[in-house]
Amino acid sequence: MNVRLIQLVVGLACTLFFLAIALYRVELGAVSTALAGANPVWIGAAMLTYAVNLTLRAWRWQVILRPVAAIPYPTVARAMLVGYGLNAVMPARLGEIFRAEFFKKTSGLSRVWGLTSIVIERLFDGITVVCCLGIGLLFAATARPNAGLLINVLMTGGALFGVALLASFYLSGSIVSRIVGRFPGLSAQMAMVQQGFEILRTWRTLEVVAITLIIYMPDALSLWLLVKALGLTLGLSDTLVLLGAASLSTLVPSGPAFLGTLQFGYALAIEFAGGARAIGIAAATLAQLCLLLPLALIAAGILAHGSGTALYAILARRRPDDGPAGP
Repeated sequence: MNVRLIQLVVGLACTLFFLAIALYRVELGAVSTALAGANPVWIGAAMLTYAVNLTLRAWRWQVILRPVAAIPYPTVARAMLVGYGLNAVMPARLGEIFRAEFFKKTSGLSRVWGLTSIVIERLFDGITVVCCLGIGLLFAATARPNAGLLINVLMTGGALFGVALLASFYLSGSIVSRIVGRFPGLSAQMAMVQQGFEILRTWRTLEVVAITLIIYMPDALSLWLLVKALGLTLGLSDTLVLLGAASLSTLVPSGPAFLGTLQFGYALAIEFAGGARAIGIAAATLAQLCLLLPLALIAAGILAHGSGTALYAILARRRPDDGPAGP
């Protein structure tokens, strides 16, 4: 069976499954009422804050790439917006593959470099959101709805990104270099991967960590503002729980705009904070309409502006000229 068809079927199945769980015993009328009464001022503030978040994310990616090449900020920002925007409409975060391809076309940097830097970026993101969820649960009252389920999410996310971190350190070591040196066909690509992961063994890691912490301030604030627009004010610990749950929910394969999984993550966190599940569903829907949809439109505009050949190259399954694209 075609791989893309499998991804589509799995994504659709997960969307329907998590959407059904999220909407269980929720009156759709309550969701629509919450959306209709949303304060546009708070929504506008959330969109502006999210734009700041994206600006900082492009800066961080530029810093991660710096040991390999000095790429101008506008080039990095365009590629990042394309990847993030396509992630919002494609299953299984395939937008990251498109981001690496688009980055190769616009900067001339190898796709292997691009994918390695994206993995590093997502590794820092994953560890950060797991920490946010853990801190939020630690400082919140334990006897709350969904606390046990959120702890399971925390443990799963921690294990996943812990293994990823250990694997990244291993790939950046000399042992792997000696092993792949026996296979000339792999040594060139593996050398690129190792050089990219070497940032984890340098003091530059502290710079990336500092930028990541700065990034998640407007990220958390944008979520707080969206919930505030619906009339619910979250405390700091509840905001951190929402940030962690919402971010980790996007790792599950789903349909466009993380439909279903995002509603499930928001519903868990808002119920944990003492709010109605309908508010969580409405907040997730606002995030999809006011944050992810504009991002997808921006990505489409960038691609339509003359750089759509990157998208076409992947869809046509052209053979790359610089080695495999990676996982």
